[in-house]
Amino acid sequence: MKMKLEEYLKEKRWKLDIEHPDEDAIWAGIERNMHTKRFVLLSSFWKVAAVFLLAVLVTYVVVNKQSGKQHVIVLTLADISTDLGKEESQLKQMVNVKWEEVKLQLPDDISNFKFLFDELTEMDEIYADYQKDLYRTGPNEQIIEAMLDYYQKKIKLLNRILMEIQKQKNHEKAIQL
Repeated sequence: MKMKLEEYLKEKRWKLDIEHPDEDAIWAGIERNMHTKRFVLLSSFWKVAAVFLLAVLVTYVVVNKQSGKQHVIVLTLADISTDLGKEESQLKQMVNVKWEEVKLQLPDDISNFKFLFDELTEMDEIYADYQKDLYRTGPNEQIIEAMLDYYQKKIKLLNRILMEIQKQKNHEKAIQL
């Protein structure tokens, strides 16, 4: 390194041995460097501002999406009282037994029963509304009665499906005879 510096000084000595430096050239160089740094500073400022704005925008979108999702806490009748919980449990068990019977006897072509299954789906949606109402209002006697009535109606509807399946089987047997 020392050798390179000495060689440089020997080669450029004639440029370095000036009594009076060229002030205009020096100031022109200084001004040129000042404008470049200022431009670089402004350029980097805008880059940082753009990244910050992008981060704020992404955060806003993510928070907005998360708050749009509704978290529903389900309140059951068992949460209100043990007697209601037992009654609800018995009704649910009866619904499950009837549903298993329906699944066992259900023919391959269920197009004749579509309207009954649509009604079951609609009833389930109504029951979900009852649960939301129960959570919002707390133990309300009318909502509790409606929830228990839902199970009884669902059992009746499942019985009707079973009867329709049996009726269709009997009709097919009569046709075959």
